[in-house]
Amino acid sequence: MGHPMRRILPATLCAALCAAPLAAGLPPGLLPAADHRPEVPLPDLGVRYTPQHALLAYVRALAAAAPDRVRLTTLNLTEEGHEQPFLVITSPGNLKRLDELQALNAKLADPRSCGEDEARRITETNPVFVWLGYSVHGSEVSGSEAALAVAYHFAAARDPEVLKQLDRVVILMDLTQNPDGRVRHLQAVAEATTPFNANDPQDAQNAARWPSGRFNHRLFDLNRDWVWQTQGETRAKTAAFLRWNPQVLADHHEMWPEASYYFPPTMQPIHQGLPEPFAGRWQGAFGQALARTFDARGWAYFSRDVFDLFYPGYGDTWPTFQGAVGMTFEVAGQGGPAYKRQDGDILTLEGRLRRHTVASLATVATAAAGHRALLWDFQRTRRERAALGDRAGAFLLAEGEDPGRTRALADLLARNGIEVLRTRADLPTTGLEAIGLTKAAALPAGSYLVPLDQPRGALAQALLEGEAHMGPKPTYDITAWSLPLAFHVPAWHAKARPRVATSPLAADAESPLAEAAWGYLIPAGHEGAERTLAALLQEGFKATALAEPATLKERQFGAGTVVLPNRTNPPALRARLQALAAANRHPVAGVDSAQMTTGPDLGSNRSLILRAPRIAVLMDRPANPMAFGAVAHTLIESGLPFVQLRADRLGATSLARFTHLVVVDDGAQGKAWQQLLGEGGAAKLKAWVQEGGSLLAFQGGAVYASRAGLAQAGFHFLAKTAEEARLKEKDPKREAPKADPAELVRPWDKREERALEESIPGAFLKAQVDGSHPLAWGLHAEAGGAVLDTSDPILELSPGGENPIHYAKEDLKVSGLVPKALEAKLQQTAYALRERLGQGAVILVAGDPVFRGQTPFTRRLLHNAIFFGAYRPAPE
Repeated sequence: MGHPMRRILPATLCAALCAAPLAAGLPPGLLPAADHRPEVPLPDLGVRYTPQHALLAYVRALAAAAPDRVRLTTLNLTEEGHEQPFLVITSPGNLKRLDELQALNAKLADPRSCGEDEARRITETNPVFVWLGYSVHGSEVSGSEAALAVAYHFAAARDPEVLKQLDRVVILMDLTQNPDGRVRHLQAVAEATTPFNANDPQDAQNAARWPSGRFNHRLFDLNRDWVWQTQGETRAKTAAFLRWNPQVLADHHEMWPEASYYFPPTMQPIHQGLPEPFAGRWQGAFGQALARTFDARGWAYFSRDVFDLFYPGYGDTWPTFQGAVGMTFEVAGQGGPAYKRQDGDILTLEGRLRRHTVASLATVATAAAGHRALLWDFQRTRRERAALGDRAGAFLLAEGEDPGRTRALADLLARNGIEVLRTRADLPTTGLEAIGLTKAAALPAGSYLVPLDQPRGALAQALLEGEAHMGPKPTYDITAWSLPLAFHVPAWHAKARPRVATSPLAADAESPLAEAAWGYLIPAGHEGAERTLAALLQEGFKATALAEPATLKERQFGAGTVVLPNRTNPPALRARLQALAAANRHPVAGVDSAQMTTGPDLGSNRSLILRAPRIAVLMDRPANPMAFGAVAHTLIESGLPFVQLRADRLGATSLARFTHLVVVDDGAQGKAWQQLLGEGGAAKLKAWVQEGGSLLAFQGGAVYASRAGLAQAGFHFLAKTAEEARLKEKDPKREAPKADPAELVRPWDKREERALEESIPGAFLKAQVDGSHPLAWGLHAEAGGAVLDTSDPILELSPGGENPIHYAKEDLKVSGLVPKALEAKLQQTAYALRERLGQGAVILVAGDPVFRGQTPFTRRLLHNAIFFGAYRPAPE
C-alpha cells in the first residue's frame, strides 16, 4: 500500500515540491526599483522554499551570467554531501584586483606589517569587506531565500547608486551555513504539505519533528561553535573569515513566530573585552540605518532586548572580537511557508525573506557610505593593541601531565587566528596570576606563550582568562567557558609579557618507536590515546589496562595505562602502534620485561582485560538533540562505532549484543524517559545490566535511572518549584509550604532575578576527583577539576556505590554565575557515580560530560566509562 499522503497529493503539487521551478520571479517590490541586466537570471522566490539542488543551480547560473561581478567557490562539503556555496560580489574593477585587495586588507589586519601612513593610503582606496551569513540554523530558512535575492540584485543592478556601493564594498556571502539541517527541514515541510497549504500553528509544517532542522548532521548548534570549531561547517567558515578579514558581518536568523524583527544595538551584557567601535558606536550606526529603512515601510522591530554580545562563540560576538561589526538579524519565523499568528496576521515566507533582504541591502549601503571610517577603525583598534607591547601582558600554558591536551588547546587558539609561541627557556611562576585551579608549578622550556599585543589579543584574553565579568544583566548563553578550565591545562596570566626567548608554534617532531622485547605501554591520561585504543581493539589487537599506578625505573605509569604484549598480538603491532601514536600525538613506551620497578607487574591478575565496546545510544524523542549529538560526535571522533537506537524500539530490541547503552538528557528531569519507556523498559534495562551491561546516563537520563529504580542514588533539583514537585511525588500527602511574603510582593521588573537565584546558567564548579577510581583514571585532578554545570539535576551521593567525582563541602564556584545559596545545595553531592547491579554497572553523571564538544576534561570521563567502567578487581 502506498503512503496515504501520496494518494491525495496532485501530480502538479508533487512536481512543484520536487522539481526546479519552471518560471522565475520575485515578489513585487522586493528589490528597489532599479534597472537590472536582463542576461542575469532571476531566482524564483516567495511562494515555496528553494530546494538545495535548485539553490546551487541558481548560484551557478548567476556566476556564469555575471562573471564580471561574481565569483563562486565552495566553502565545504558536508557529511551528507551537500555543498556550502560562497559568493564574492563586487565591481568589475575590484574583482579584477581581488587578490591584491584581499592582500591589502590583510595588511590592515596586522599593523605590524603596515605603517600608519600606508594604512591611511589603503583606507583611502580599498573597499570595505562585508560578510553576509544566512541560515546557520537549518530550520531558519528564509535567510537563504533572501540571500538569492540579494545576490541577484548586486550581480544585475545597473543603478548608479548600487554601482557606487559595489566600488566601495566587497560582499562575501555564505548563502547556507547549514546545508544538512536546511535540507532536513525542507524535507519535513515537503512531506507535510497538503493542497490546502495550512497556516495553523499546529500543522505538521509548523511543528518540527525530532531532531528538527536547526542542527547540522551531527546535531550541533553551529551558532555556538565559532570558537570551538568542532564541526566541519564551522572550521571551513572561520578559516575563510580569517583569510578575508571582513569589517562587517551580518548573521541572518529566524526567531519565535509571534515576534517582529530584531537588529542591533544589543542588550547587556556586552563583553568588556570587545573593541568599543564595533561593539558600540558602529552597532548603533547600523541599527539606526536599519531602523530608518524599516520605519519607511511601517514594519515593527526591536533592539536592546533578548540578544546580548557576551558569549564569544556566537556568530556576532566572535566576529566582533575579530575586529568586525558583528550583528545578528532575527525575523519572526521557523516552520512552513505560512503561520497564523495570535494577532490574526499570516506570517508568510514572502514577508520573512522580504525583511531579511531589506536588512541585507541596508547593511551593504551603510557599509559603503562609511567604508573609509570602517577601515580606519578596523586598523586603528588593532594598532592601539599592538602599541601596548609588553604592557598588554600574556598568558602562559604549561604542558603539565598531558602535553597533548595542552597542544590541542594551542592548536584551537591557532585556528581562531591567535598567535601562540613556544618558550625556549624556563620561567618562574612567581608573580603570575594562576587561572582557575592551577597550582604552583614550573614553566619549563617548551611551554606556550600567548602575547596579548597581537591583533587578536582581545579574543585571546576572552578565551583564556579565568572569569569574564558579566555585569548586571543575565546572558543569553553560558557564563563560563575559559579554555584552561575546559581543557584542565595549567595556565597563568602575566600582567606584563615575560622576557623570554620564543619560537613559533611548529609541528611536533615524531619519535620512532623502538622495538621492544616484551611489548608496549600507552601511558594513561594522554589526549589522543583513546583513539588509538579504540582502533586497536576494533582491529582485534589484545590489550589490558593497569588497575594501579606502577613505575618502570624512574618513569611513572598511572592506572589506566594500556598494556599490549607482543606474545598475544600479531607481528604488525609495533608498526600499527607507531602509526596510530603519530597520528594521535601521544607517547608509547616499549618494555623488555613484564616486571615493573614498583606497583603491579604487567601480568597482574588485577589488570583489566580490554574488549572492543559495542555501544548503543538512545535517540529520537525525548532525547535532547544536542545532548545526543555531543555523545555521537565524541564517539565518531574517537573512532568508536555505535548503534543509534530509536527509543520507541527499545522494547523490540535485543540488548544482549550491546555492552554499553547511553541515555542522554530528556529536558524533562527524567519524566519523559519514564513515560516513554514505562515499567517494561525499566525492567528490560535492569535485566540487561544484571547480565553484565553498562548503563551510562547523563543529566535527565541519570534522573530517569534513579526514578526507574535502576540506581539507589537519589536526586533533587535547584529550582524551588521543581524540588517541591519532586517532594510531592514522593509524598502525595505533603502540604505545599507557605509562600514567602517577600516573594509575593517582589516588583514585576525584578522577576528575572527569581529565575537567576534558582539556576546556574553554565558555570564551572570545583569537583573533587578520586584518581584511583576507573572513572577518573588519567584525569590528573588530584587537587580537583572544573566541571560545567548548566542548571543540571543534583545527584545525591550513592549509598551503596562509589562517588569518584563529587562536590565537597567547600566553595564550589570556579568561574561563571553561581548564586551562593545554590552552592550549599550542591555541596556533598555527586557529579559522577557508579553502582553495581548484578554483573553490570550503572554510571550516572549529573551534567553533560561532552557538552557541545567543548569540555575535554570531562570528555575523558566518558571514555573511561566506556573502556574501564565495568571493571571490578579480581578478588571481587
